[in-house]
Amino acid sequence: MSEGTVQKVDKAARKVTLKHGDLKNLGMGPMTMAFQILDQTQLDRLKVGDKVSFVAKLVSGKLTVTMIEVVN
Repeated sequence: MSEGTVQKVDKAARKVTLKHGDLKNLGMGPMTMAFQILDQTQLDRLKVGDKVSFVAKLVSGKLTVTMIEVVN
């Protein structure tokens, strides 16, 4: 799992923007970026500023959060 902070929640687009550390499984360094999210209901639990643990994977060619939980 990776660590990050929620920067934006876009329920209409099913995206969450995260400022995150290394995503070792994807070979990416720290940055802020938007991710698709698989489970729409997960967006309902997120708000800007939340510290989260998450798993991001490449799904159908798009960076997608497959699991996310608030750790505040």
